[in-house]
Amino acid sequence: MRTYPRFIIIVFIVFIFSLSSCNKMEQIEEKATQVVDPSEIVLEESPVDVLIYVGKTLWIRPENAKIEAEITRNLLESQGIQVGITGSDESVRDWMLQTTANNSLNVCILYGTLPYTIYPSGNAQPDDSVLEKWIESTDGDTVMNHADYFGYNSSEGKANERGALQNLMDIPDIELDVYTHNTKMIVTEEGRTLTPSLDNFSSDRTFPLDQFEDEWFAEKILATDTGDLQGAFADPIIVRDVDRGRIVIAFHTLYKDDPKGEVAAEIIKYLFAE
Repeated sequence: MRTYPRFIIIVFIVFIFSLSSCNKMEQIEEKATQVVDPSEIVLEESPVDVLIYVGKTLWIRPENAKIEAEITRNLLESQGIQVGITGSDESVRDWMLQTTANNSLNVCILYGTLPYTIYPSGNAQPDDSVLEKWIESTDGDTVMNHADYFGYNSSEGKANERGALQNLMDIPDIELDVYTHNTKMIVTEEGRTLTPSLDNFSSDRTFPLDQFEDEWFAEKILATDTGDLQGAFADPIIVRDVDRGRIVIAFHTLYKDDPKGEVAAEIIKYLFAE
């Protein structure tokens, strides 16, 4: 009878130990799931040249955006241009702060959604956002957008609608064509030279060529509705603020299988060669 209490004590100790071990294993497994993929790391001491954001997408499925991002990265890194891919809004902000006015060209690629960390949602900061300061330096920093309307959608909170593009360009009335889908884009001579992977296609949010104001101009028009530089609408197009930054739209298309990754890489190679 004396051994019974001792047996109970031993069983209790074993139970507590087992419970503690299970909790520890659960904590280890939880930490393991929080490990950041190496492709999402932006080195503080040596920021990458090009950062691709895949955290949220519109008019392109997330898995397709990641495939296009990998195509762009592989093509650029074969040319010695360092590329990072991230799903973190905070990483985009930190990288952009690191690369603002650093005397080097940097490019940020988006897939239809603008991270709220570089341009607060709902146009809450129409002036002096992280993104605006970045593209207003004389580094030539470039933000490129695929899929849905540039800047219309925020990664968090209220949509920016047309305000983001208007505020970033300081052109109050500029508006992409939201009224027409499937506008035929015909590759221009510039487009054939600069982006050999670009073929004629149909765009759903084209850039108006008659709405430039102040010092913004079309640096390269790669495809238009007429196939020449006298067209009314363009996509892809590189627009620039004198000697400051650039905005690029490329394949503003609604869930279409376009060579986004290849054309993005060709445009960026041109930018780095300038």
